[in-house]
Amino acid sequence: MRFCGRFATKKKISNRELKVIIVNMLQEHGINIKQAASDLDISVHRAHNWYYKKTGMTALDLLWIMREYEFVRQAVASSLSVECR
Repeated sequence: MRFCGRFATKKKISNRELKVIIVNMLQEHGINIKQAASDLDISVHRAHNWYYKKTGMTALDLLWIMREYEFVRQAVASSLSVECR
């Protein structure tokens, strides 16, 4: 397994692995549960489950996060780029 940016370049990455990477990125940028919930217009309970429980994100959650946060969008784009192959 190789790493390109923050995402492992393997055939499959589990929902939980992806969630851990994204939550770590949010925390590194100082985005707490309440801020994420507010920015994404979701319940604090839902955001809490990402941060502290073994609950994965839905595809819709990921799309909302990518729409809201440029640094996540860039990390996902760089992991999919030709340079990472």
